Amino acid sequence: MASPESAVLTEMFKNVGARLSADPPIGLDSVREIFDCMLRFATEAEGVSYRSDRTGPVPGMWAFPPDAVSDAVILYLHGGGYISGSTSGHRRLFAHLAKESGVRAFAIDYRLAPEHLFPAQLDDARAAYDHLLAQGYAPQRIAVVGDSAGGSLATALGLHLADGGQPSPAAIVAMSPYYDVLGEGETFVTNVDNDVVAPPAAAMEPSAAVYLGDPARARTDHYVNPLISDPSGLPPMLLTCGGYECLLSGVETFAELARSKGVKVELDVAPEMQHVFQFLVGHAPEATESVARISEFIRTSLNDSGRAAAAAPSSGGGGDDDLGGSSRC
Repeated sequence: MASPESAVLTEMFKNVGARLSADPPIGLDSVREIFDCMLRFATEAEGVSYRSDRTGPVPGMWAFPPDAVSDAVILYLHGGGYISGSTSGHRRLFAHLAKESGVRAFAIDYRLAPEHLFPAQLDDARAAYDHLLAQGYAPQRIAVVGDSAGGSLATALGLHLADGGQPSPAAIVAMSPYYDVLGEGETFVTNVDNDVVAPPAAAMEPSAAVYLGDPARARTDHYVNPLISDPSGLPPMLLTCGGYECLLSGVETFAELARSKGVKVELDVAPEMQHVFQFLVGHAPEATESVARISEFIRTSLNDSGRAAAAAPSSGGGGDDDLGGSSRC
């Protein structure tokens, strides 16, 4: 049974939904402000410091946990349907992930639609990844993490790298990823009375026009719709989803597809939870436990990937700091 603390997220989403459906409709700036404010139920990650960074191709925010290793990083991609969300709004969540994982995190403020249509968001994610490489982070010491649309974007980045024959990150973590962009999965029927966030299935494809311009691309572009992709080149993945989500069957379908192509995929489904329930980290036990689980996966993946690279004859390094060891900056 869901904890009483988790009910906060359900009520928050209901209140937000009522405001978004107001007549006359509120403007995009108000939508973005509401979305950023509603993500602040997480507690502060004690001891984590922050620094805004506009020196690279994509602006963002660094989170520095105490005693973090120096050679590994989380690239965090926020959610918000590609039209909203920011590093400041998601700061508490990615800070907890950084602290629990023992690595610094860099979250980016990629360009938003409708001012910048997809694939501007993917272009920015790729530019940020390449910039981390240029700063000296080895691919096997980078974990790409995202929530909602950011989870789909993290997956699209992995696909983009694989399609180009470029080195993959050590791992991808997608929380409640926006995979079923067409609303065709069975949980859009079975969870319709449980999910307080997702629009009706019939509205999914038309709503894609906001960030695609042409909604038909949702049926042909595998970076938008990972369910039609070939994920064979992806690194190990951890996918999480709430048991009450309409997106659940799409996440399960992608997990099966990726496994069939030889990708190591772990899937965590939290019973009775809503979309990106990790927003309640430090407040609801389900969220806190999930963040701990994700962080364990990140640590293990970074260490395993780093050791594999160090053992390879052509390896150039990148595996000196073990996240479970004593080498700290």
